[in-house]
Amino acid sequence: MESRGVRGLRDAPGRLVGAPAAPAVAPRNVEPVALIVTVRNEAATIGPLLDSILSGTRTPEEIVIADGGSTDGTPELLRSRAAADPRIRAVSAPGNRSVGRNAAVRASASPILACTDAGVEVEPDWLERITRPFATDPGTDVVAGFYVPAGGTRFERAAGVISAPRLEDIDPARFLPSTRSVAFRRTAWERVRGFDESLAHNEDTPFALALKRSGATFRFEPRARVRWRPRGDLKSFFRQHRRFGFGDGESRVQGWFYARLAAKYALGTLLLLAGFRYPACWLILGVGIALFAVGQARRAPGSFGLLDRLLVVPLLKIAYDAAYLSGYLRGRVSSPARLLRDRDSPRASD
Repeated sequence: MESRGVRGLRDAPGRLVGAPAAPAVAPRNVEPVALIVTVRNEAATIGPLLDSILSGTRTPEEIVIADGGSTDGTPELLRSRAAADPRIRAVSAPGNRSVGRNAAVRASASPILACTDAGVEVEPDWLERITRPFATDPGTDVVAGFYVPAGGTRFERAAGVISAPRLEDIDPARFLPSTRSVAFRRTAWERVRGFDESLAHNEDTPFALALKRSGATFRFEPRARVRWRPRGDLKSFFRQHRRFGFGDGESRVQGWFYARLAAKYALGTLLLLAGFRYPACWLILGVGIALFAVGQARRAPGSFGLLDRLLVVPLLKIAYDAAYLSGYLRGRVSSPARLLRDRDSPRASD
């Protein structure tokens, strides 16, 4: 999934992509690590992901990949990789991502679980950095890593600006890790009873919030980075973020973010309508739109052209907001009532 961190902090600086990693010093008392991944029809991406993991400065003792019912040859590829490397294990786990993640955790034995997604390539020192806090501070329960977009096309680069948090804007105390780049203790996963399998989308935000409510100690490691490729066209971009918004509505999280977002567009609509009677409202609206466009343009790296900065990125941000709002409203309406009764204890089926 592309689960998210603090809503509204979506922009990642271009200088992070491809930046050379600082030399890593291996800590003492390193505990075994299992890497868990969920896949479905990822025959084109699972090889590069595994290669990036196995060529890292630290490799996991276990790699458990849960297949959600692939039909494109992914299971055959996984069996081939598992036969060549005993650390790799594939498990069949039809269902949503929560079902797959819980199945992968249960199929592993290591006390530390690191998690990333198909379609991602980890940086060489990612696993070493994201697991180091467990050794240097035994009280650590969760380590939130970071993720940077690596778009190849003009649209993908603009989508990356909108979809990823900007490092300098992140408040580590509020940042919610994405399952693209996170590690946690098995005991922490057990304490909250795993990922909530009743949630169809965006399950990592409720999981992180449940960990916080349980008293888990979080650490933010911005140098533990993975690279991901944003959606390549407007339709798939909109559908992806609408799905994320649906997940938030379904699980009743981040309501403050959606209330603020809706209020901003409601105010703009009121100013537009009021302008027919009070033309000064149009002037206020125009100033607001200009400030919005400039604010979004400033998030784009310096390598972006003027047209992309002032037009493409702001328009894509509007589509992004509309996708989240529409998805959230739908999730609020269609989510099962029992989520309200048991939201503090995400469950994992036995």
